[in-house]
Amino acid sequence: MPRKIFAAIVVVVFLYVTSPLITPVAMGAVLAVLLFPLLIRMEARKVPSSLASGVLTIGMTMIFLLPTTLLLFFIAKSGFQQLQTFKEAPKGGGGWIQAFLDTPAIHTVFEWIANRFPVGMQELLDAAQDLVYSIGLKLTDLLGGVMTLLPGAVMALAVMIVSTYFFLVDGRKLMQFLRRISIFTPPQTEQLARTMGGVCRSVILASLVSGAVQAVVEMISCLMTSTPNVMLIGGLVFMGSFIPLIGSAPITLGVALQQLIAGRTNAAFILFITAIIVASLDNFLRPLVLRGAANLHPLLAFVAAFGGLQTLGVLGIFLGPIVAAMFIAIVQLIVDEVSARRAR
Repeated sequence: MPRKIFAAIVVVVFLYVTSPLITPVAMGAVLAVLLFPLLIRMEARKVPSSLASGVLTIGMTMIFLLPTTLLLFFIAKSGFQQLQTFKEAPKGGGGWIQAFLDTPAIHTVFEWIANRFPVGMQELLDAAQDLVYSIGLKLTDLLGGVMTLLPGAVMALAVMIVSTYFFLVDGRKLMQFLRRISIFTPPQTEQLARTMGGVCRSVILASLVSGAVQAVVEMISCLMTSTPNVMLIGGLVFMGSFIPLIGSAPITLGVALQQLIAGRTNAAFILFITAIIVASLDNFLRPLVLRGAANLHPLLAFVAAFGGLQTLGVLGIFLGPIVAAMFIAIVQLIVDEVSARRAR
């Protein structure tokens, strides 16, 4: 009994000490699972495991991890600079809020509300202006907070890179250890491992390919219509594509609406058509990349992604759906086992 208590204390202390780094380590494990098929191919060509793992880790860092991290902070910095005028300008946030409220379609909606409810037109306009102004202030504070997280993000990125390398090098030993201590039968454990690999491919690889294509299409459309902040828009579309169910639609439609407010009708029409094309690309590219791999129901993926975002931060967008998929897989294994016992 004392040994069990001591072991439990050691486990609790270990989890407490390592808790700030559990999320990047878990993300490193996910990336290792994603890279493992490439590792097998390189080993088949007589490349040493440690060398192949190093090459794959460096490649993943240069192609995905580092650009994504820099892109995230570029978006935060650019958005912060754009929204900083809310704090510097008098209440009203400059002229674009009033221009938005003076748009014929928006003005018609406000007139319809004012004619049917006991509220004046000017009161509605003032309330809407206050709401947009408050949202702008909140976004400014949020993006400013993201900029202060740069040191922690660098540390998390370093931990993620190191974790990916060692999970690739010692992944087989780790899997053997997990098989020995697994509470499930060997076939069930293998099924969970396959589910993990399939969902990693779904969440990371499919979203990466789809997001890159969507961003390129949107940026080309912005260049054709002389829309400003092309890089910022492309980055937002890329990051938004990782959010299940919603995707990049709020960004693409928002850009088209902004051009409409600015009076550029032709540009707004082109960008609106582009928004429809970008939304359709995800439905075409994701099944093409998955090719039968495990995938989550869109609603479950949406809830898990936002739950992960709130609980674990930015990396929770990726880890949340993976945890949800593993939970569903475990529940399904238990249900199948209970059904098999009843059938006997």
